[in-house]
Amino acid sequence: MREPAPAAVPDQAPGEVPGEVPGMWTRRGPYELSWETLGRMLERIAAGVRAAGFAPDVVLGVARGGLPAASYLTCVLDAPVLRTVRVRRTRDDGQYAAKRAPELEVAELPGVGAGTKVLVVDDIVGTGATAEAVRAHLLGLGVAGRDLRFAALVRNHRADYRPDHCPAVIDDWIVFPWEEGWGRTAGARPLPLPEGGA
Repeated sequence: MREPAPAAVPDQAPGEVPGEVPGMWTRRGPYELSWETLGRMLERIAAGVRAAGFAPDVVLGVARGGLPAASYLTCVLDAPVLRTVRVRRTRDDGQYAAKRAPELEVAELPGVGAGTKVLVVDDIVGTGATAEAVRAHLLGLGVAGRDLRFAALVRNHRADYRPDHCPAVIDDWIVFPWEEGWGRTAGARPLPLPEGGA
């Protein structure tokens, strides 16, 4: 059952929800990411990681959305270990769902500490709050800032946070190919992939 839409707060524009950066969604209809475009995006991220000379010891997938990309990048970058961290940020899986402060659900991360190079992978950077929470956790485990890199498939155009590797910027909701409703989302439009790298 979905929660009712939260009430607007005084500094919010109509239609915006708690946790959003004002104007982060144009609300013209969601983008839909195809498997084919996803493959091209992952190739760009992998090429960017290699070009940076970064050879991760661990790929850390942010569950749930970052897991498909993290799995692929673990294989293609020949990283020896794939780990996961779950971060809860949205209140539900509905379009334009209200946000909350990131809640990390972390089991132990064996082999992650001082001297470990970690590539963190997520599906989307909305505001950067999730990435900052994961970064703080990894720094607390002893991972050096220079040994951390972040990759995301897409970044919201209003996000101040910029991942090290991100092939696309969006201005509306996105439906990933592994999500419920993909191919059946009303008003969806294909995600255009700009020329260039990640």
